[in-house]
Amino acid sequence: MEIIHIHGQISRINIAKKLHIDRSTVTNIVPELLKFGIIQEVEGKPTGKGGRPPSPLSINPRFGYTLGISIHLKGFHAAILDLDGNLIEDVEGKLPYEPSFFTKNCISILDNLVERLVKNKAPIIGAVIAISGIINPQNNVIDKSFVFRLMDYDFQKEISDKFPFSVLIENDANACAWGELFPHSPSMCTSFLYLLASTTDYNFDDKSDNGMAIGIGVVAEGNMIYGAHNCAGELKSALWEDTDSVENPVSIPPTRLSDIQKDSLVFEEYINEIFISLGPVVSVLDPEAIIIGGDLKDKLSTIQKQLSSPNSKYYLGREQSKYKICSPSKGDNEISAGAACMFLIRLFKQDSKYAQVRCPTRWKNIFAIKNLLS
Repeated sequence: MEIIHIHGQISRINIAKKLHIDRSTVTNIVPELLKFGIIQEVEGKPTGKGGRPPSPLSINPRFGYTLGISIHLKGFHAAILDLDGNLIEDVEGKLPYEPSFFTKNCISILDNLVERLVKNKAPIIGAVIAISGIINPQNNVIDKSFVFRLMDYDFQKEISDKFPFSVLIENDANACAWGELFPHSPSMCTSFLYLLASTTDYNFDDKSDNGMAIGIGVVAEGNMIYGAHNCAGELKSALWEDTDSVENPVSIPPTRLSDIQKDSLVFEEYINEIFISLGPVVSVLDPEAIIIGGDLKDKLSTIQKQLSSPNSKYYLGREQSKYKICSPSKGDNEISAGAACMFLIRLFKQDSKYAQVRCPTRWKNIFAIKNLLS
């Protein structure tokens, strides 16, 4: 399936060559996949040798749909993608309940979206919810989310097990990074840092703004890096001290950081501290690109100008020819669409490391869901 997806259209004989298997093996499997409707035959081009031209195979993008849902304290944003990663629809709304009712909010949002798609006869084959927090992808557990006040939250038991399809939980910055890896393209970056910055209502009671939080999705050679404690990408400034707020990524006091959207000096100070701290990280990891997302993506030109200033002392400023600093490919849908892409990548890759997780994405489960719905 991954071979067909990567190539878009490919003949049976070329599939066999790519997989180093006998052509008869492919010939025996293809009719079953055509019957399920997951692949389709495409009209072949004439070869000039007479007779019927061979019919290449391609993925049927409308076989099923994936949901990516970004949930934050102000509401949610959902993206519905087909199997080619095309955006079919995006939905935005307020949380049905107060933010503290995390379980009820997730289930209600999922139920409403599934009902919406069922009416349109669009089967859901999987979903991913993305939030700010430290996520254990192996167990489908939220280790910690400061924003939602969750600790050791068993997402699999509380939410995923209540649906016939797999529902995964992911960190929002990682979700964005997954979105840069799908759909596959020969020109896409496979080693990069994805900076997701967001101003969020951290206070449940007075909804006060607490400045800007930042998380990083770390991708090396096409693989998401989670780290030994699932904390990879939880950036702390090189200037951060133990007297500073644990949740504040920089040394700038929260009272001053809260003015970042309206005070250009605070913004400049924030960027200065973040990119000074990123210098050693970039020099060690040697990524192809640094992708600037969230509330910083509209300020990309300002950041590039600050980094490339003649008086710049930034390592990244002097090495800009080596490291591309760019905006995200998914635009304003970066978190929700990226979350949906995570499911598609895991589904198509069928990597052994994904088979050992608590909530696997297997084709046999997808076919079972389709049979249940038909």
